[in-house]
Amino acid sequence: MQVRWASLLLLLAVAGCTWLTGSQKYSVYFQPLSAQLDQQSLETIHAAAKFARAHPFQPVEVDGVSAPTDPKRDAGRLAGQRAEAVRQVLVSEGIDEQRIKTTADGVVDLKNLPSVAVRRVDISVGN
Repeated sequence: MQVRWASLLLLLAVAGCTWLTGSQKYSVYFQPLSAQLDQQSLETIHAAAKFARAHPFQPVEVDGVSAPTDPKRDAGRLAGQRAEAVRQVLVSEGIDEQRIKTTADGVVDLKNLPSVAVRRVDISVGN
């Protein structure tokens, strides 16, 4: 009988560790010079929020990226606007603001990257 209880406790501990240490990354893409979220972007954010709710002890990082496509525009500010738009949806989906760390990389070098890669926000849940 004690062996059964010990086995059950071991299984619960392993399941709990998986629940606590889960991690996942998501990327939300934007149109050039825009911080507007489209339907596909919202679906990606909803998936990230669902995963974050299922892993409530994991940190959530939101990192905005943009590129200097027009020298008259402030690409660094655009990266921040994109990250903030994603953060607001995560909060509206029930993710505690205290869990979310928001950064904006601003201008990213275009070398060897497709143009869409520098019009994104990356969401990381977990380590």
